[in-house]
Amino acid sequence: MIRINGILFSVVVLLLALLFIITPKNNFSENENRSLANLPKFDVDSVLTGEYMEDVTTYLSDHFPFRDKFVRLKNDFEIDFFNKKYVNNIFVGNNDWYIEDYTKPVNTDKIIYNLNKFQDSLKNVKANFILVPTQVSIYKNELPKFASPLSQLETIEKYYSHLNMDNINVYDTLMAHKNSEKLFYKYDHHWTTDGAYYAYVEYCKSKGFTPIDRSEYTLETIEDFRGTIYSKINSDNIKTGEDIKIYNKNFNLTVDYDGKKSSSLYNMDYSNKKDKYSLFLNNINSFIEITNNDFKEERSLAIVKDSYANSMIPFLVNHYNKIYVFDTRSYKNSVSDFVNSHNVDDVLLLYNVNTIDSDTGVNAIY
Repeated sequence: MIRINGILFSVVVLLLALLFIITPKNNFSENENRSLANLPKFDVDSVLTGEYMEDVTTYLSDHFPFRDKFVRLKNDFEIDFFNKKYVNNIFVGNNDWYIEDYTKPVNTDKIIYNLNKFQDSLKNVKANFILVPTQVSIYKNELPKFASPLSQLETIEKYYSHLNMDNINVYDTLMAHKNSEKLFYKYDHHWTTDGAYYAYVEYCKSKGFTPIDRSEYTLETIEDFRGTIYSKINSDNIKTGEDIKIYNKNFNLTVDYDGKKSSSLYNMDYSNKKDKYSLFLNNINSFIEITNNDFKEERSLAIVKDSYANSMIPFLVNHYNKIYVFDTRSYKNSVSDFVNSHNVDDVLLLYNVNTIDSDTGVNAIY
């Protein structure tokens, strides 16, 4: 019996090894929206430090045959049979909500220091700052009973009380409209276009602008969006995706995406891909220059941001002839030097509270 078991085990191992060899290797996981590990090069020093084996383990894990199916089977088993309500940092909530947890920030003081240094480096403008709470705060009522996530509001208050900027509170307006409209996605970490709209309204109030009503736009809907949370939970319990709203307006725009010209704020090629949110502002670009050729005044805005701003910027175009968009994770020059040399009128910093702590660009802002 022991010999038979040994033979069976050897056969299984050989089959898995054969599958691993013959299965095509991809460089990118569309489901997880990330690059997969490459086979590491053999190096004596990395072997001695243990780094080589760590990289090999990551490579094997990323390219394990039918990996997505095994992960989905594991997660569904935990959720359905063990009634597990917390999987991969995601709360399995009520009414089909899957809500990303909020973990303790460790870089708040450092980020505040650098943001204030950025403000100090601006010569003639005081920046606005928006720190957006996420689903775990706005839709806290949809969390499972045991859930007790850390308070995002305490973090937001710490930023607002220590920054030398004009802070804009969007928590109150999101809470006021959360029951009448869907302001965050259930299967992605971003806010919806309607959530971004209400933040835009608050920004307009702070600047003395009249916000443009959504009725003045043409609504387009992109179906079956399954975002970052879907990828993390990877469960067959999610049968259909969500809708992304696009509010179109007949702007006469010139948009420069890192040197590539366009007339649109949307790259609709992404509407046929899994990462549909990337259709806003053509995904990730280090620098974008938006010119509204119909806006007759000379008024400019510089935005330093994460991807939450991508769905809000199409509303802001109504109020500026120039908008400069910076992603400081990849923009290597000084944003403050640009603002000062171009006499930019307004500056907006917009981040979500869940990821600002790990955003590598924030500390390179000035």
